[in-house]
Amino acid sequence: MAAVIVRKAEYQYTQVKALVFEILEKLAGTKIRSGCRVLIKPNMLSAAHPEDAVLTHPQVIRATVEYVLQKGARPQVSDSPAIGSFEKIMKLNQTADALKGLPVVCEPFKDVTWVDVGKPFGRIEIARDALDADVIINLPKLKTHSQMVLTLAVKNMFGCIVGFKKSQWHMRAGVDTAAFARLLVAIHQAVKPAVSILDGILAMEGEGPGKGGTPCKIGVLIGSDDSFALDMVVCEMIRVYYENVPVLKLAYTDGLI
Repeated sequence: MAAVIVRKAEYQYTQVKALVFEILEKLAGTKIRSGCRVLIKPNMLSAAHPEDAVLTHPQVIRATVEYVLQKGARPQVSDSPAIGSFEKIMKLNQTADALKGLPVVCEPFKDVTWVDVGKPFGRIEIARDALDADVIINLPKLKTHSQMVLTLAVKNMFGCIVGFKKSQWHMRAGVDTAAFARLLVAIHQAVKPAVSILDGILAMEGEGPGKGGTPCKIGVLIGSDDSFALDMVVCEMIRVYYENVPVLKLAYTDGLI
């Protein structure tokens, strides 16, 4: 049975670190072992400040890196931004400063591997670093999404599609919401994060997921070893019926929830 942990939180680093450590220890403590490669996948959509509520907050990312280091594992923070350079996003979001001095690899996804994700998509290119990692820690941001209603734990793994391929998939499947939902679920199942911690301390409402949305204080961190269960809990919390969220509607139909 899936475990979902909900904790009240503010952006105060001592508190954030304690909560992230608690969630990771309970949900993935036995999976993260000395020497293993741990991919940390935040939401790095585009260049924005932490107060814009577009990206995973740097405090959450730093706490996750520190937990991985404490376990003697090798952390890597990576994503494939939709707009702009990874380095600029890391700087503007203050993540580069937050991780300064820590022995962590920070780089965008580059190399890919072909993976068969089933019908109707067949073989698609997914970031090699995501597929080669021993453990994936997924760090989504709680945001509204103009097409998919919400972008949460499952959709955050779309960032494992590299560079311009992401926009190609948006054009190919994005015009059909149901098809895009199936693609998102397929990508998630191909990479299968061990644990997700959703940054819902400062969330986004309105015309998300970019700067068109409005920051909204919710004050929670939510962790789970099941992305679908996490996303369902968020829907219950903010009173969005899951059938209105294409990814969750499909997941329920396919027996993933």
